[in-house]
Amino acid sequence: MNCLNKTKELLPAAARGAKALTAALTGQTAGRWALRFFAAMVVLTLAARGASGAAMARVSLATPNRGTIVQKASTSAEVTAGESEALELPAGVTVRALYASAGQTLKEGDSILLLDLEELQDQLDAAKATRSQQEAQLARLNASTAPDSSSVASAQQSLDRAKEDYTRTDERTSAAVNEAKATLSAAQTARDEAAKKLEELESQTDPAPTEEELAAARSALEDAEAALSGAKQTVSSAEASREDSLLSAKRSVENAESSLAQANEAYSQAQASASLTAQSNAAEAEALRLEKKKNDEKIDLLTSLVETGGLVRAPRDTLLTACALEQGQPCPEGESLQLAKDGSELLVQFSLPADQAEKVVAGQTVTVTQGSASAEATVRRVESGAEEEPGIITAVLPETAAGFKAGAAQAELVFSRTAYDLCLLVSALRQDSQGSYVLTVEEEKTAFGITLTALRVPVTVLETDSAGQYAAVEGSIGGGVIVSSTRAVSPGASVRLEE
Repeated sequence: MNCLNKTKELLPAAARGAKALTAALTGQTAGRWALRFFAAMVVLTLAARGASGAAMARVSLATPNRGTIVQKASTSAEVTAGESEALELPAGVTVRALYASAGQTLKEGDSILLLDLEELQDQLDAAKATRSQQEAQLARLNASTAPDSSSVASAQQSLDRAKEDYTRTDERTSAAVNEAKATLSAAQTARDEAAKKLEELESQTDPAPTEEELAAARSALEDAEAALSGAKQTVSSAEASREDSLLSAKRSVENAESSLAQANEAYSQAQASASLTAQSNAAEAEALRLEKKKNDEKIDLLTSLVETGGLVRAPRDTLLTACALEQGQPCPEGESLQLAKDGSELLVQFSLPADQAEKVVAGQTVTVTQGSASAEATVRRVESGAEEEPGIITAVLPETAAGFKAGAAQAELVFSRTAYDLCLLVSALRQDSQGSYVLTVEEEKTAFGITLTALRVPVTVLETDSAGQYAAVEGSIGGGVIVSSTRAVSPGASVRLEE
């Protein structure tokens, strides 16, 4: 039951009391009944006032003060290296171990990954075979445009060198075998002499050998036999090594012979196809040279990786900007490992709604945080998107910025900071057909105490902060304004303060 209804209930009771009093005055003394009447009226008035107070809105006040309205935007960002370069890896070789991940800062010599050494060697052998084929094919193409024997001569030289290598290998390994056999022969002689000496001692009777002499002779024989056994093993090893080395040298000769055969074939084809246009042959040869250049680079890469046992290290202090590798999986085609170029800047990129992006200008500062790292970046570029599409902001971190790496970050950009004389909570602002206003509280003294009334004070809203929490206004505000209430409050309504 509201205040009005309660009052309506109480007023008929007062009227009935007054009527009863009038009737009683005809039969009793006027003074006694008058006192009773006024006492009843006081009770009824206090009851009505209590009911009215219970129905009033309880309000909280806040005093507008001088303050600063900040327009800013906070959004997620991405830290990347300004310039990156690929660290070349052989496609198809299995990654045995991965020691680093994208976004990691590396020192020169830090391990990045380990590649399968056997697969590296297989690719290296295949690349070398391809190079021989390419050389032979280039020789054929060159011969076809200008037939001569240079390619054949080159192949012949390669074969001669292979044969020379074979001869040197034969001589070297033969010498090793002969040396081992000589050692064996000497060991055999030493053994025979030791055995003969022991036999002589054992058969000697006058004077009979001592036990010390016999023990020494037997020990010498054992040593000689051990040396003989070792010499035999050395001979076997030398012979096996000779066989393996000669086999390898023979294969080189055979490969060289194959290359020579190919060169001869190319020369013959060149002579037979002399009518082909020089332009066509030159184009084909150029394409092949490019292929050979790539293959030569691959050979260089594979050779260096084989020499390190498949371990890939950071070539310098840098940032691993991208890594598309997985442990246990082969290296994919393309640039799977990206490193920041030497001296490359760290960039911060983020997007803003179109209405905010248009406020950003080059040279503006952006506060960037990533974990415990924080720095002021400078806006370098603002790329406006199509209508209503977000704009892309690119900023650069200073060289002194520490602790940052490629990856997610937070960016905060302040558009403006404006000081005003009157700032208040947005919750204090109200709107009606006449415009914006706030409600203040006006005190009024009555016979029953002080009453508080909500008073409309028109204001002009100058600016609201980006968080929608505070607003700057103009207006004649004399004191505190209502910022919250237990129920709706309109101008002229009675209120009471929140205790």
